[in-house]
Amino acid sequence: MELPDRLITTSSKKPLQERSRDRVDRVLKVAEKLVAEVGPEGLSIPEVARVSGVPRASIYQFFPNKYALLLAISDIHLRRVSDLVAGLRDQLQGGSLEDIARLTTRSTADYYNQHPVASVLILGGPMSRNAYLSQEITIQDIGRQLRLLLMHNNPELRVPESPDVMTIAVEIAFACMKHSYYTYATITDEMAGQAALAALAYLRGVLRD
Repeated sequence: MELPDRLITTSSKKPLQERSRDRVDRVLKVAEKLVAEVGPEGLSIPEVARVSGVPRASIYQFFPNKYALLLAISDIHLRRVSDLVAGLRDQLQGGSLEDIARLTTRSTADYYNQHPVASVLILGGPMSRNAYLSQEITIQDIGRQLRLLLMHNNPELRVPESPDVMTIAVEIAFACMKHSYYTYATITDEMAGQAALAALAYLRGVLRD
């Protein structure tokens, strides 16, 4: 999933040449490793330059500050989460609303638990408006995917787009995951279940008509 141009231009530039892409990839991998070690607050571009071997000036060419770098890392994980949900489509063909809610919530929770940096940067709270917008775009995309899947499984079902009830349901589940991360520093099995239940309760209420 691509961010709108307004997000890209205010955060980082896209590398065009192969050498530049390789440098950016190296910078992102080193930055993510450092975030895992020292947290986002302790991250600095000079340290990324030292560890990666990429000149500081080259890093600033693509990431004007460490927040643009953190946003780029967050966006990588957000795209992966969106792709993960898309990849569940075959498993959920013919599944019930409950099947969709439980499997997508469980799979998403597992991803965050397996990627601590994604949890820190996304569940820990966006560090900028661009990071918040990036999250919202991903949540909307997941909501769109789940709406299409639910309507495919239940052709007679009307799933409103205004208000966008599937996106709201994803927001509810996401809020539960953030609460679990804040409280327990992980998404516990119980809280993953609660996230699915909360989203289900909302959807059953709005879709029963």
